[in-house]
Amino acid sequence: MQRDYIEQFVLDNREAFDEAIPGLQVWGAVTQELDRRRHRRLIIWRVMQLAAVVALLLASGALLGVYAFGLSPRHTASIEEIAPHYAELEAYYQQQIKQKSRQLASYSYDASVERDLTGLDEAMQELREELAEAPKGSEEQIVENLIKSYQAKAAILERVLERLQTADPGEEKLEGQQHEQASI
Repeated sequence: MQRDYIEQFVLDNREAFDEAIPGLQVWGAVTQELDRRRHRRLIIWRVMQLAAVVALLLASGALLGVYAFGLSPRHTASIEEIAPHYAELEAYYQQQIKQKSRQLASYSYDASVERDLTGLDEAMQELREELAEAPKGSEEQIVENLIKSYQAKAAILERVLERLQTADPGEEKLEGQQHEQASI
């Protein structure tokens, strides 16, 4: 209803609206406002360009640094790379641990043993990370600690197997026979 009134007013007084021409002050204010908005957009555009250039330079510098200096994420070092004379010991203990783990898999045992073995694995992983970052003189000590960890894990597996075999010597044989029957 109000819109109809405004529309009717405009239609009735159209000649008065057509005759009125804004003054120079109005056009000056409009021009000034447009210039101010254009200036703001120009400033924002310059800041965005500067930010893009800085980001591009940082990314280029990082890529160049990785390429030129061989910087790479931390990796675990192998004993073979740092102390080759211990590599044979490491291979022996890894083989022993795999063998005992396969034997242990045929038994049901306490979950605390699994937690202990996982804890040893985590400690060995930490030692490998230390080995990768260790200064030249301290590598030998870290390798010895890593070998001791292998020995400890093999000894724990051996003790658990002995206890399980003395507690129920026929369990492993029964499971082995079941696997043989299933594979035939």
